[in-house]
Amino acid sequence: MARTVVLKEGSGSGAAPHGTVPEILQRIARRFPEAVAANSERGQITFAELDFRSNQLARLLVKRGVEVGAIVVLLTGRSIDTLIGMTAILKAGGVYMPLDLGQGLEAINSAILDARPALILTEQQALPIDGIEQRRLGDELNAARQESVEPLSLGLMPSLPAYVMFTSGSTGRPKGVVVPHRAIVRLVVDADFMTLSPATVMLHAAPLAFDASTLEIWGPLLNGGQVVIVEDAVLSVDRIAETLKRFSVNAAWFTAGLFHVMVDERPDALSGLTTLLAGGDVLSPAHVRRAMALLPDCAIVNGYGPTENTTFTCCYSVPRAGWGDGPVPIGFPISGTDVRILSDTLEPVPDGEDGQLCAGGSGLALGYLNRPELTAEKFVVDPWSDDPAARLYLTGDYVRRRSDGAIEFRGRRDRQVKVNGVRIELDGVEQALRQDPVLADAAVVLSSDRGDVKRIVAFLKPRSGDAGGDLEAGVIRRLKDQLPVQAIPSTIRIVDELPLNKNGKIDRTKLLKDLIEAEQLHGDAGYEEFSDVGVGSIVGEIWAALLGRAVDARSNLFDLGATSLQMIAAHERIQAATGLRFPVTDLFAHPSIAEFQACLDGASHRSLAIAGAARGRRQRRAMNAAYGAIDVRSHHA
Repeated sequence: MARTVVLKEGSGSGAAPHGTVPEILQRIARRFPEAVAANSERGQITFAELDFRSNQLARLLVKRGVEVGAIVVLLTGRSIDTLIGMTAILKAGGVYMPLDLGQGLEAINSAILDARPALILTEQQALPIDGIEQRRLGDELNAARQESVEPLSLGLMPSLPAYVMFTSGSTGRPKGVVVPHRAIVRLVVDADFMTLSPATVMLHAAPLAFDASTLEIWGPLLNGGQVVIVEDAVLSVDRIAETLKRFSVNAAWFTAGLFHVMVDERPDALSGLTTLLAGGDVLSPAHVRRAMALLPDCAIVNGYGPTENTTFTCCYSVPRAGWGDGPVPIGFPISGTDVRILSDTLEPVPDGEDGQLCAGGSGLALGYLNRPELTAEKFVVDPWSDDPAARLYLTGDYVRRRSDGAIEFRGRRDRQVKVNGVRIELDGVEQALRQDPVLADAAVVLSSDRGDVKRIVAFLKPRSGDAGGDLEAGVIRRLKDQLPVQAIPSTIRIVDELPLNKNGKIDRTKLLKDLIEAEQLHGDAGYEEFSDVGVGSIVGEIWAALLGRAVDARSNLFDLGATSLQMIAAHERIQAATGLRFPVTDLFAHPSIAEFQACLDGASHRSLAIAGAARGRRQRRAMNAAYGAIDVRSHHA
């Protein structure tokens, strides 16, 4: 039987293009000066304008103290101004580090203290952080208009870091992944997993703190194409559909969850795409087959890759004839990428057998920010390379190579999971809960008992005398200050004791089994009936179908395990079933069916919209879970 050492399917581990992001972008700007580089509802910018405005801001940033290798934090949303800011940071030799306010102030503070940035660029108000200069991006762009439009001459190298993105950690402390210029270039220049050219018009709806944004932004820009920016902090199926149609978008990336929602609810909106990439979690074969049937002129690509290897490691362009039985493969290494399938002792495994996917090549990150021990543990010397400097990233993902050469994802052997495209360490969630002052112990599991829907379930054992009525709310509130929204348990159970298995360890299997049995047994008990057969009844039926259980009209849907992706799906289904038109924010603002119905009955649609807008920050945080990127912290599998 053949032994897998290095996979080189297609262009595989071929040499990646050279150069830095600013160098390539400058060449594009000279070649296509009047072409539109980015578009949004609020305006557009040409490549020439992007080039000279980012040159001006880069000069101002240098005056602010940004040196080569210095980190600049971006606390901004998707916008043309942010694109200018990102480009300027790179031109100044800096490293952009996007953070999201939905992470919670404690998590943001921790990341900033980790990074020790030279500057923080914000969209609105400053953060309560001492000792680090903060400036509004809009003000800086205005001030930069006095600077020269000529580029700086800094002699930047492709090996220099370009950005830092944070992923979850098993200890509850997120880790910053440091990605160099060459890794971005390897991803998007001469790409072999999709066509990127001046004709590319690509949707940018991923959050900046999710590395899908690397593809969405630099893929078009470094090839003379156009970025179409969705600036809404809270997205809906309607908004995505409108944007795809209005700007004639022909390429888009969705998390697996959002892809499933789009295929179920608005497949017509995808008809203009020539390339549809999906990933961040395991794709549903049924949804892929349906998309293939509905989109005969669209290439559908399953993209896999950890943040540590810059967005994609492997891709699979789904053949029209199908892929056979089983899961959709993750495919083959993309250009500039080495993939080895190795045993736990880093020995090659025979084709067809499970082994750990180990990634190398030009897309590899430099390591973890200020975490040398963790970097040494996860980024190891490649024992099978002739190059003594070659390294491998140990993904922790187990795969096998099929008889046709395609790689198939098999799962993980640790407690890392994916929720809406976001990499979550369940042990990290447990660790954070165990540090809560009112808890004696805690256990966390992932439940997939509701079809495609995944939910994190936490079992909490209170300290003696601390089992008050508001215990759950307080624990969750404190947890939200430490962890991304995707890591917050959607189901909480208070227990007297955590059961142990015969080895004396927490029996998480029993906890989950008992939970599911109890929910099935008591699922219909004590539920408030709907008063009529109007909107409330329709909404109740829709939510019962989405959650796979009866729904109490009084219950908070998030407490029942509803996800932000399900909110998007419910929004689309309610509008279709009732004929009402309302923003998806209304569902987030009124998360019980009774409250939502009462607001529809007792207030005008305009007042509902105003009420929803007043809750903007809370809704943005909740919606961050929906994208993986409609917001995400990392991208993996």
